[in-house]
Amino acid sequence: MMKSLLVFIVTTSLLLVQPSWAFITPPQQQHSVTITTQRMMGWFDGISKAFANDEYGPPPDKVSATARHILVKSENKAKDIKKQLQTGSSEFASLAQEYSTCPSGKKGGSLGSFSPGTMVPAFDKAIFSPDAKVGEIIGPIETEFGYHLILVDKRTGGGDWY
Repeated sequence: MMKSLLVFIVTTSLLLVQPSWAFITPPQQQHSVTITTQRMMGWFDGISKAFANDEYGPPPDKVSATARHILVKSENKAKDIKKQLQTGSSEFASLAQEYSTCPSGKKGGSLGSFSPGTMVPAFDKAIFSPDAKVGEIIGPIETEFGYHLILVDKRTGGGDWY
């Protein structure tokens, strides 16, 4: 505060003392400025970093899942098959071939890859639920077709919500 007041007083006093011709300024001399590539890239990097927002990366991949299932008519049958899977006495694919009433049973229950909204709502909800873990048996899930035991093999997209 004191410094700016001092500058103001000195400047005003000089204006009072100097003659009017002292305010005429000579023409400006042109200065050559050399901008190197390195300096230009530095400016570019600075500007691009100022406008970059790492919090928002590229959009996530399309959400999809790869799953297998075993479809049976009764809930009790589904629970019996699930017990066999949990004990490790049988493989998912072999049980799907043996018990599944779905045509996919011949392929070990494989449904391939699909996106949300492709399957019936209860099935979709089970597969794309954040609580469902890849590699764990889900079910039995009841749909209009019967009772499903589902094994999600893979999920892609959707960011970190799984």
